[in-house]
Formats: sequence, C-alpha cells, structure tokens
Amino acid sequence: MKTGLYILSMSLLVFAGFSYASELTLTIPFDETELTITSMDAFIKVTVPGLPSTGIVGFPSLPVMPVRIAMPTGCRAVSIKIIEAEYRTFPAGPELVLPSTLPVPVSLPERSVPVQPDPALYGSDEFYPDRTVELTGSSALWGIPVADATVYPVRWNPSSRELQVLSNLLVSVQYESDNSVLLIKKRLISSELRSQEMVRHLVVNPGGVSPSGASFVEAKDLLYGQYVIITIPDYETVMQELADWKTAKGIPASVYTTEWIQSQYSFYDLPQDIRAFLTDCRDEGVDYVLIAGDDSRVVARRAELNAGSNIEYAPSDLYFADINDSYPGEDLWDSSGNYVWGESADDVDYHPDLWVGRATVASPAKAELFVNKVLFYEHRPSSFDTTLVDYFETSPPEIRMGYTCGDLSGSGTSYGAEGGELISDNFVPPGWDEEKLYEMWGTNSTPNTIAMISDGAHHVYHANHGGVTGMYTNYGEDFTVTDIMNLTNITNGSGVTIWNTMACLTGAFDEWCCGDGWINSEEGGGFGAFNARYGWYFPGAIGEGMSEHLCQAFYDEYFNNDLFEMGIAHATGLDDYHPPSQPYSEYYDWCVKEYNLFGDPELPMWTLESMELAVTHTSAISGNSNILVNVSSEGNPLPGARVCLQKGPWQTGEIYEIDYTDAAGQAEVYVTPATAGTLEIYVWAHNHDTFNGTIDVTEVGISEPEGSSVYFGTLQPVSPNPATSSAVINFCIEQTGPARVSIFDVTGRIVMTLVSGELSAGFHSLEWNLEDDSGTEVPSGLYHIRISSGSEAASTGMIVIR
Repeated sequence: MKTGLYILSMSLLVFAGFSYASELTLTIPFDETELTITSMDAFIKVTVPGLPSTGIVGFPSLPVMPVRIAMPTGCRAVSIKIIEAEYRTFPAGPELVLPSTLPVPVSLPERSVPVQPDPALYGSDEFYPDRTVELTGSSALWGIPVADATVYPVRWNPSSRELQVLSNLLVSVQYESDNSVLLIKKRLISSELRSQEMVRHLVVNPGGVSPSGASFVEAKDLLYGQYVIITIPDYETVMQELADWKTAKGIPASVYTTEWIQSQYSFYDLPQDIRAFLTDCRDEGVDYVLIAGDDSRVVARRAELNAGSNIEYAPSDLYFADINDSYPGEDLWDSSGNYVWGESADDVDYHPDLWVGRATVASPAKAELFVNKVLFYEHRPSSFDTTLVDYFETSPPEIRMGYTCGDLSGSGTSYGAEGGELISDNFVPPGWDEEKLYEMWGTNSTPNTIAMISDGAHHVYHANHGGVTGMYTNYGEDFTVTDIMNLTNITNGSGVTIWNTMACLTGAFDEWCCGDGWINSEEGGGFGAFNARYGWYFPGAIGEGMSEHLCQAFYDEYFNNDLFEMGIAHATGLDDYHPPSQPYSEYYDWCVKEYNLFGDPELPMWTLESMELAVTHTSAISGNSNILVNVSSEGNPLPGARVCLQKGPWQTGEIYEIDYTDAAGQAEVYVTPATAGTLEIYVWAHNHDTFNGTIDVTEVGISEPEGSSVYFGTLQPVSPNPATSSAVINFCIEQTGPARVSIFDVTGRIVMTLVSGELSAGFHSLEWNLEDDSGTEVPSGLYHIRISSGSEAASTGMIVIR
C-alpha cells in the first residue's frame, strides 16, 4: 500500500473565539467550593485538595493553581495579561494564615523544623500573593501545543485579616509562531485524535485544542511502529513475543537492541544514543517505549536531583520521555554541555513526548516472566501455572482498591491514612471494593498487606517509609523485597497488582530494590511506580506533599480523566506537577524525575469487570475484498472497537490494516491479499477480552488495480469551515471503484459514514448535515473526514460550532 495522504486545512487554526493571530482571550475558572479552611491553634490553614501551596518559607501558605492553556498549532505563548480579575471576600476569622514550611524526605521526619511567620510580611497591609497569574512556560504535550500558567486564586491581607477568593479571571495570552513546538512529523490519525482528546481534558480552554501539525500515515507506513521496545540482544526473541501481541491487537510494535542503536548513533554514551534514537521515533509517530532491561543491561540516565541541601544523581526514565530536542543528539537535558544531566540550568521541558516504562529484568527468564505478566493481565493465555480466570471473579464483583498506610512520624502525628482517604474520597469511583489497612485504625500489618495482595487487590496505594530493599507497613514493621518475591497473587488466580508508593528508595533500580522485586516476583507482584531516591512530604500535613501529589495524580488521571493506559496515567500525573509552574519547584523537580514506571506503558488498566466481545465477520474471501466486522457487547453495538487484520509481518507482509467500529458497531476494511492462506483478525476494546479469529483467503483471483488515488479539493476541501448547520466536502477519485467516506470524532470513533459503495471517477461534492449515524446532531468540536478507495486514503479536518 502506498502512503496515505492527509491534509490539515489551515482553517483548523480558527476555533473557539480566536484566529491565527498573536493573541487569544479566555476565562480561567476556579471552583471556590473546593476551598477548605481548618483552624490550627492560632492559625488557619487554607487548602484545596490536590493543589500545591505557595512555597516561600515563613510567608502565608495559600493554594496555587497551575493551569494548561491550549495554543494554536506551531505557536508558543510569550506573555499573559489580565483583562479582568474579580475577588470576593471569603469568611475566615481573625487568625493568622499558617506560614509555609519546608518539606522533608519521607525517611527523615526528624528534619522537620517549626517555622515562624515572617515579621515583615505578616506586618504588611498589602494582599499576599501580590499577583494573580503568571506565564511559566510553553511547549507541546504529546505534540499538541500548550502553555503553562500559574494562578493564585486566594490572597490574604495580614493587617485586616481579609481573605479574598478569585471569582472571575479573564486573561489574554500573547503568542508567536515557533516551529520548535512542531515536534512530531508523522503519526497515526488515531494517535493524533487521542492526543487531542487527552489534552482537551487537561486545559482550561478545551475548545482551543489545535492539531500537532503532523502529517498522518497508515500503520503499515510507520517507520518504527507505534510501540518500540529497546532491549539487549539476549532478550530480543522474548520481547518479540510482546511486540507481536501488541501488533496483533492494533498497536504495531518493533524491537530494537542497544547494539543496533549504537551502530546507528554515536554520541556521548548509551543513554544519549537511545535518546537520539527516540528523537527520531518521536518524529516518526512512536507513542510507547518499553526499556526492557535493568540498569546493568540498559543503563538509565543519572539525572541531578537538587533540593534544599540534598543533591543526588538518580536513574530517571523521564529523560527518555521528555524529548524536546530539535534533532537527534541535541540533548537539551544537558544544554549546558557539562555532562551533568537535568541541572536547573538545563532545558528540561518535563512534558512527556513518549509514554515510557521499564521492565527491570536481568535474564532472559525474567524477561519472559515480564512478558507473561503483561499477557496474563490482558487476559491472553500465558505460561503461568494457573487457569486464566476473570480476575474480578476471584474477588467481590467490583474491582478492588487496596491501601496499606502507616504512621510516618512514629509518634502518631502523621498518618499516611489521611492521604489514602484523599484518594478514596476524590478519585476512586463509587462501587469499587476498597480494603483499607491503616495503622491508625489498627488494621495494618505486613501479614495483612500480603493477604490483601494475595486476595486480588488490583491497585494498592502505599504510604509509609521505605528503603532500597524494604518498606514499612506499620511503623517499624518491614515489608521486604523477600516478601515481595514470595507473593503468589498471580499463580493463585487472583491477578496482577499495580502498586504506587510515596516511599523513599524503593525504586532505586541502580541496585536490587523493591520495584525490581515487584517486576521479578515469580508468582506474584506485578507493576508499579517507585521513587529512586527520597520521597518528600510535609510532616503534620499528610496528603499535601510532593510524592503524595504524584500518587494522587495517577489515580486522578486514571479514574477521572479515563487515561487507562498505565504509562499515560503515570506520565500525565507527573506532568500535572511539573516545574516551573509549581511552588517548591526544586522539590517537584526532584520527585518528577525520580518517580519511574516499572511496567508496560501501553497496559490497558481495567476500570470495569471484563466483558466478552461478540464478534461476527466475513469468514472467507477470494481476492481483493471488503471484510465486514460486527462488534457488540452485552447485546448492544459497540462503537470505537479497534479491528486489526494481519497476514504476515506488519511492515513487510501482505496485509496490516486497522480500523474502528462506527456507531452501529461495524467496520468495513478493504484488503488486497497476494497469496492464499489465513488472515488473522483481532478486535480490542477497553474493559473487554480481546477477540481473535481467522479469515480464510481461498484464492487470490485476478489482480485488481492497487487503488484509486484520492485527494481533497485544494482550495476548499470542506466548506464552510467552521460549520454550524451543514458542510460540503469536495474531493476527487481518479478511478471508478469502491470507496468509503467516514467522519471521525476526536476519540477515533466513526460518527457518520457518508458513502460506502462504488463511486465514479472524477470530482465529488458531498453534503454532511452534521449529524451522526443515528440522526443526532454532533456536538461542537474537531472532526476528521477520511476517504478511502482500495488501498489509497486521504483525510482532512473540520470544526463544528454549535
């Protein structure tokens, strides 16, 4: 198949109240109902769950709200101005606002020092903070242009004791064209649409989300694939099995060895060579990266962590995710060129450009174990000595969330359970079965934690102290790496457990650590996220520390924003607290760099009980043919299911086609087999077991033309654009033959099929009434129009405004 041609109209740069100019105007909302005021002796504590607080020691501690702002394609924000800022007085009382203090390492609570209010500030008659909003950066998030700003939604006058809350903020953002934010050259249209939808959940102006500027290609034309595994030659064969599974379910994957990478790139060391390779991968549409090997096999980049009086050099896989380089080898993490990576003077962007995870394995057998854990979790038969059962049927009907939280102070003043309750109250959906092992309730212990894992806890949040080879359950009671290696939660049929922890050093994979044990446990464990060095928190203010915020953000993105792929939830959670948009920037810098994902970045985490897909499809074909696939679940058509057809290797074989079901649960895919044989079909949908079937290719028959070249009108492919009631689509087909014209929304779902049948050669104009297949008006947003004829395809975009 030839490369499909996709054209993005410049009119996409006109949307939601702004045009391709130097300024956009927007309102930044703040929900004052989230504001909490707590009396603490002579002080009041002012907080908003999940938000950091101002970080100048001795100055009033007040909430700070980092925000992301969607920008036009190829543009960078340069300044922000206030048009309107309105405050209202909030009832507070005569007490002083509690002053900010310094965080301390989780393992060193004795370093906490009481802080006195700054006499000059607390004697002032001016509101603090003295600003409302400031621009802190501008870049791209998964290729989509965004700016970062920090809003100060609460201010306090020490003299009058008046507390004011922001009730209205209208700003203008000035921007300029900057090609350095055009980070992705090619990608799948499904990747583009998913990235736009994810960013739409994160920015304060979702209607302003713009395209990445990438051109779109078919899966078969990706140079490296959508999923890349980097490993050593000894693990290549094992990791190919994982790549084959990802490819079969519609995520084309390839394995590259460190030996191959170093034969193609020659920079300072292996991590820099890998980063250079990943710069090319980013350009060519790769989304997911798995580093398969522990630090002794695939060495990690040591990044500088510098906070307070502490300096460490920790393994940081964020170095492989934040690829803001303009070309291979630029390496902006060492922009100073002194071979010290991640210093404050370096150009660390923090925004993830790739979803990265690591399998910290040190032998082919352990590499195979990791692959089997992924397959087991995804409900594909694996080599574990157990019957593969529905994980959720081995525990209560709802999915389970576990907590093991202890006394961080050793004196009963700082209980990790307070952070656990924040997660439970704000993120975990109703109906989930939660088991809370809290030292403050007298329910926690190491045996109880092991029993909870063995009984099938899907997720576990851990809040206590930790070290390289052990972590506390109760204060002083170890849960060791030996205990982890002896877990049996997988072979007893319960399932894989995903662990998130604030504890220090448990992810120091430059040694043998707890995170290694979680990956390498023969019969249990699973995946998780762990700190390579100290975690940071505030004694007496549990749930408000940096390391706790990163754990909370994972669950927020997973449960509230439906970012169910493990690597996406992890990396987006890190990005929620990236410097310099945060107070305490040096501490967030530390925590974001050291909090590594131990696991498969594409792992689709369950959010419901698994369901079966009911799939019917064309059973046999003779020669070039359309294959019709019908997908339903629980008796209803299932839109958005991914259908993958494969015959031979995805890059060099006869057939590799990916499509998505429409509102009727149908997909029609045109294939051109070159030989008789068997065509594999896989159908994947979130929270469903993957369907696998075969289609007989009985004979090839008479060769037909490869396909009719298709293209859109060069002046007005869609008119009008934006559209409010209807739109005319102008395109050309060079040869008479079968054709399909479909409309996709930003999730990749087909909302309308305008044509599915034979079209004559020549120019065509089709009118779309802006309704879906059921006759319902589609909402405002970005839509993509795809025309296919035989093996050729073209696509363009349009905007609907209601």
